[in-house]
Amino acid sequence: MRHIGLLFCFCLTACLEVSGQIVVDGMHVPFDRLANTFLVTLPAKDWGKDWQAMVTLEDGTLWQEVEVNGQPVDTLVTFEKVEAGKAYPVTASCGDSLVQATLEFTYLPIFHLQGEFGMEEAPANITLLTPGEVEQGLLAMVKWRGYTTNDSDKHKRNYRVKFVDKKGKKKDLQFFHLRKDNSWILDAGQTDLFRMRNHIAAQLWEDFATKPYYAKEGMEVHTSSRGEIVELFLNDHYAGIFNFCEPVDRKQMQLVKCDTVTGDIHGGLWKAEGWGDTTFWTLDSVCCDNTLPRWADFQLEYPGLDDICPSDYSTLYNAIDFVVNCEDEDFAEQIHEYLDVPVFIDYYIFINLLNAFDLQGKNIFWAVYDKQVDKKLTMAMWDLDTTVGQNYNDLPPHNELTAYDAFPMLPLKIGWQMMCLNPDDFNQKVRDRYFKLREGIFSADSLVARYRSYYDKIHRCGADKREERRWSGDSDIAGLTLDFESEIEYIEDWLRHRLDVIDEFFTNPRTGMRNIRMQPGKDDALYTPLGLRVNEAYKGLVISKNGRKYIRR
Repeated sequence: MRHIGLLFCFCLTACLEVSGQIVVDGMHVPFDRLANTFLVTLPAKDWGKDWQAMVTLEDGTLWQEVEVNGQPVDTLVTFEKVEAGKAYPVTASCGDSLVQATLEFTYLPIFHLQGEFGMEEAPANITLLTPGEVEQGLLAMVKWRGYTTNDSDKHKRNYRVKFVDKKGKKKDLQFFHLRKDNSWILDAGQTDLFRMRNHIAAQLWEDFATKPYYAKEGMEVHTSSRGEIVELFLNDHYAGIFNFCEPVDRKQMQLVKCDTVTGDIHGGLWKAEGWGDTTFWTLDSVCCDNTLPRWADFQLEYPGLDDICPSDYSTLYNAIDFVVNCEDEDFAEQIHEYLDVPVFIDYYIFINLLNAFDLQGKNIFWAVYDKQVDKKLTMAMWDLDTTVGQNYNDLPPHNELTAYDAFPMLPLKIGWQMMCLNPDDFNQKVRDRYFKLREGIFSADSLVARYRSYYDKIHRCGADKREERRWSGDSDIAGLTLDFESEIEYIEDWLRHRLDVIDEFFTNPRTGMRNIRMQPGKDDALYTPLGLRVNEAYKGLVISKNGRKYIRR
């Protein structure tokens, strides 16, 4: 009997090796071998109703006597009252064996990636299924994206996707409401128990943040990554909820291109990728090599060495050098020449509102529009999953560092100097800006509704349960169980309490501290920016319990 059971399983698996057995209204429906389930995308307007579709089979199938929801294929099949989590039976014969599977629905777009991927680019066949639209077959070069997200115990990886034509040349494509380009990112939300914090926070920044100093009317400038929530299949396995998004790059920020003929450099873009003296703008002596792709913890983004070599770090270098070495009077008079202050004010408010401690120093893009005209640096945001109570890892996911009453942050050395020296009445401008935003987009109800709308979006189509089924217990999340309903309740509670904390902080900002290099008292408990307590031998940026920051040397 056991032998017969094994034979049946083998035959069933062999039959399902023929991918895309079912075609629904012209769409080759992806199959998840792990859950033995097909997934069809359908416009949200058709949910809650009976729906009919022409169901056929792919050429070359080994299946016979196929029925979907008890009805034969090659006919209009009726699916009664389409709703989340509802499974419709699929049966067929395959040789002497019976095939049994199920079919579910979503209204999210579906990407199906087929290929073998790693740290180097590899060719991929991609099928995009958008509800109510014609299936798209696409070619791309794909690789894993990120650093720690690709450790050996990581599984739900991020992907960098570059679309190409049949000759392998880059091909610009437009998706959803986003830009037209060949370069895209599939962001996994790998350690985020809500999976969508990065996407939601980036959208929040996009919706409220002041545009850069150079943005003119009609100029489409974005200082974060816009995206769309999709469901992903990887080689006939369901991979879950992803944010298909634009990268932050020269095009996103509309920086002036370099002249590769004359060698003149105009726009510049650098990404802070680590916690270091340089990215905190506290380094006493700095040097850089324009022929290298990195300077300290800054990654050169534009112009890259493939665009023009040597590149040019000088605008970033000079700004940090000024902040570190200038006299107080010069800082107060000239900082607006080096820094896009209105954008910095919004950044200061934003990271405190969401407790975005991973945006202290790192995960900031610094950009200059055209160094030939103006040396002023502006900012763009990236990697916002460590927000609204989420830790950068899940041991545990919610701790003192991520709590709603975690100490507010004065970001970078610039933030301390702006607050202490108060150039152009900086502190009052911060206070006025914050409480103006609190009347609208930062109201408790508005913020909660923003996060709840995304919970509702994945819940109403069953994507939350598919994600929970696929990734609960994985080492990506330290073996924890995904529970979106519990997480949205945590987020709502966190936001409402956090606003009370930040209201108090911006009502009574700390002022009058002139010497930010003062050493703390011997008995003060000190912590790294990640909340780890340090001993007397520790050197670098430390934070006391009252939120004051010091440089220990």
